[in-house]
Amino acid sequence: MMIQKRIIVGLVATAMAATAQSAVLSSSDETQIELNVEAMAGVFSTSEDYVGESGRTWQEGYVKPTFVVSHKLPNGIQGYAGLGAIALGTAGDGDAAGLTNGDEGEFDLENAYLGVRSSNNLIDLSVGQQTFQLGDGFLIAGDAISLGDLGVPGVDVDRGGAYYLAGKKSFSNTAILKVDPEGNFRGDLFWLQSNNPYHQDTSLAGINLEYVDETHGTLGVSYLSVLEVDQGAGLGIWDQREGMDVVSLRGQGSLGVENLFLSFEYVKESGGDSAVKNEGNAWYVEAGWTFADVAWSPTVNYRYAQFSGDNAATTKNEAFDPLFFGFTRGFGTWFQGEVASNYAGPANSGNDVSRLEISASPRADLQVGAQYWKFTPQDDAPDLAGSEVDLYALWTINDNWVFSPLLGIYMPDGDAVVGAQGNDDSNIYAQAVMMYFF
Repeated sequence: MMIQKRIIVGLVATAMAATAQSAVLSSSDETQIELNVEAMAGVFSTSEDYVGESGRTWQEGYVKPTFVVSHKLPNGIQGYAGLGAIALGTAGDGDAAGLTNGDEGEFDLENAYLGVRSSNNLIDLSVGQQTFQLGDGFLIAGDAISLGDLGVPGVDVDRGGAYYLAGKKSFSNTAILKVDPEGNFRGDLFWLQSNNPYHQDTSLAGINLEYVDETHGTLGVSYLSVLEVDQGAGLGIWDQREGMDVVSLRGQGSLGVENLFLSFEYVKESGGDSAVKNEGNAWYVEAGWTFADVAWSPTVNYRYAQFSGDNAATTKNEAFDPLFFGFTRGFGTWFQGEVASNYAGPANSGNDVSRLEISASPRADLQVGAQYWKFTPQDDAPDLAGSEVDLYALWTINDNWVFSPLLGIYMPDGDAVVGAQGNDDSNIYAQAVMMYFF
C-alpha cells in the first residue's frame, strides 16, 4: 500500500511541477526524435455513492511519456516508431462506483509501435501497441476503461486504477492501414487486440470508408466483426459479443453553413457465436449553433441518443454493446453525464439520453459550459432513470497547462439506481483536474 501511495504522490507532484520545454530532442535532415508527455492529476468527491456508503473522496493521476522517432527512407517513404510508458493510480476512498478502492498503482508499457508512411500520405501502415479511434469515438476511441481492485474473490480486472482519467488508451496489439488518396475518399483497415481484463481481451477487425468534404463535412460507413473474447474472464459481461457483426453509418459537419454543427450515427449489431444471438442498435442525432456575433460567442447544442435494451420476451440479446467508446470531443462524448455514465449508470446501453448544452468563451483562454441530462430506460433494461446538471470550465493557462473544475448534481429517479444509492437524494459531485501536455 505504501508503494502505491507514493506512486500517487509522485504523479501529482510531476503533473503540478513539470515545466514547459521543447518536445524535439534531436533533429536532422533524415531523423527526428521527440518526447511527448501527457499528465493529469485530479481530486474527486461525491455526497452519495453506489457501494452502500455515504459519499466518497478520492484522487487519481497518471504520467505518460512517449518517445516518437521519424526517419526518412528511400523513395520518399517515412518510417516512424513510438515507445512510451505510463504510471497511474488511485488514492483515497476509491471512486463512487467502487470500481477502484483507493489502493491501486501501476507502471506499465503504453505505446510500442512501428509504421511506414508514403510521401504523399497515400498509405500509412502501422503495427503494435497504440490507440485507434473510429469516427467520433461512438464505438471505438481507444481501450480506455481502467478499473482497479474490486476485492471480489476470483475476479481480477485491476488495470492500475485512475478510472475517471482513463490514461491507458492503447490496444495491446494492432495492425492499422490508412489509405488517403487525392480526392474526397479515404479509408481504414484495422485489427485491434485488447488485453484489458474488463474487455475480456476482445479482438476485432474492421473496415472504414469515409467521404470527406472540407466545406460540408464527413460521411462514413464502417463494418467490424468481433473475432474473439476470453469467455468468462473478468466480470464475464462481454461473452455475448464474440462473433458479433457491427455496421455503422455516420456523418458530421456544417453542410456549408457557418456556425452550424450537425452530427449523427446509427449502429446495428447482429449475430454472434453463442446460442443467443445479438440484435442491438444505437443511434444519435445532434445539432448545435454558435452565436458568433454575440459576446462570448455562446453555443447551444442538443443531442438525443437511444441505446437498445434487452427484451426479455425474445430469445435474442437486444442490449446494445457499447464496445470501446471513450472521451473524444468534450464532456459527454461519449461518457454521458459525469455521474450517470461513470458511476451511477446507465452507460450507453438500455437507455434514452437527452442532452442540452450551453457553452461560451468569456476569454480566449477560458471556456465555460452547462449541460442538462435526462436518462430514461429502454425495453427491459434496469430502471436507471434520472437527470443530471453539470457545470464546467476549461482554462488554458498556457500552451502546456489546462485546468478544469466541474460541479455536477445528479438526481436519481429509477428504482434500480435509487436502490444502488440507498436513497433518492441528489448526489453532489465535484472534481478538479489539472492537465499537462507537450
